[in-house]
Amino acid sequence: MNLKINPIVNGLEGEITAPGSKSYSHRAFISASLADGISIIKNPSLSGDVAVTINLLQSIGIRILKKSDNIYIVKRDKNAYISPKKSIDCKNSGTTVRLFSALSLLVKGGLTLTGDFFRLKRPILPLLNTLEQLAGFFNLKPDRLKNKRKKLICNKIKIHGAIRAQFISALLILCPSLKCENTDYIEIECISPLSSKPYINITLDVLETFGVSIQSNFETGRFYVTNEQTYRSQSFTIPGDFSSSSFILTAAALSPKPSSVIINNLNLKNYQADKKILEILKEMGANIEFDEEKERVILNSDIVNYPLKGIDIDCIEIPDLFPILSVIGAFAEGKTVLYNASNLRLKESDRISVMARELRNFGVKVIEEEDKLTIFHCDKLKGISINHNNDHRVAMACSIAALYAESSSSIKKSDIVEDSYPSFYEDLKQIGVELTPI
Repeated sequence: MNLKINPIVNGLEGEITAPGSKSYSHRAFISASLADGISIIKNPSLSGDVAVTINLLQSIGIRILKKSDNIYIVKRDKNAYISPKKSIDCKNSGTTVRLFSALSLLVKGGLTLTGDFFRLKRPILPLLNTLEQLAGFFNLKPDRLKNKRKKLICNKIKIHGAIRAQFISALLILCPSLKCENTDYIEIECISPLSSKPYINITLDVLETFGVSIQSNFETGRFYVTNEQTYRSQSFTIPGDFSSSSFILTAAALSPKPSSVIINNLNLKNYQADKKILEILKEMGANIEFDEEKERVILNSDIVNYPLKGIDIDCIEIPDLFPILSVIGAFAEGKTVLYNASNLRLKESDRISVMARELRNFGVKVIEEEDKLTIFHCDKLKGISINHNNDHRVAMACSIAALYAESSSSIKKSDIVEDSYPSFYEDLKQIGVELTPI
């Protein structure tokens, strides 16, 4: 659907509920699929990348049924984890491809994965090379990957920790279920400093809930995994997503008129890195509070009475916040520097380059470097035709910027936001934003 985004005139006001975390949802469904018996997943994200993971699980014999609103049953049948004898389209879901590149070693006959992920040449080879230490055998082509296990041999794994946290997570999910003839445990050693530690902590958190024990030492970058563990069926509630909530919070914080927005279903007691958005907005000057008892964030703010000031922000552990932080930088006084961001060039799009281009189109001065983006305050943004390069977070970030441009903007294929936040535009309407289909 194509939308016209009109600049807002009044302040924003309303109350919404944060959708379930995408990161937790992937890991919970997969862990449930590895457990005997029936597991219950509450409040999951079911769109975009998670839908791809669910489809793959169903293709290898996992039953996933809706019990009621936001409650799903996951059951592993006796014939589960057997190759479907046909390729599975993973679209552009990096999480699905990377996790199942590893989990294919548990699938009888292996897996053949296809999708835009491969055509866009997103990183996967370091993980595949590492899986060879577990007797994995792969055939990687420009449009597909075939991966399976040939023997029951397991060796010590060495992998660069700074490349992708998903590589480490894939190994941590796989290794507890492996059968090895030559050892009863597997050591994973990161030979470079770990990046995106919160995502690895999310993996460890979910695995522990499903009964899997892993000894971890982040200081040394080593993980010790006893093999042939049994995943335990479980009832698991997915926490609300701070990544999605960051867009709504920003929309209210940038308003020139007093705004009051409440976001429910947010709990600080989990490992989501993107909860840092609360700290960042507060440091920049927004009036934001967290109600721990009611698990909600309250923002009573506006950019006139609570002006934002530019700061330097390390993005190494919060890559998904990069697009919306870029937009915040355009409205903050002085300059905002987003650094340690080189991995952003290998996401759904080259997010550094795409956000730099779109901000320039809005009339914002930016300086793009290999691993950073510097954004300067802009007094007046102009309306544009948003080009999101099929990147859901770019689409949402630019939509927020468009709310405070001097003239209307437009966006084609706005349904790209369904990759992570299907109700994004509906939630914007709920707090007072005007959107018109075109």
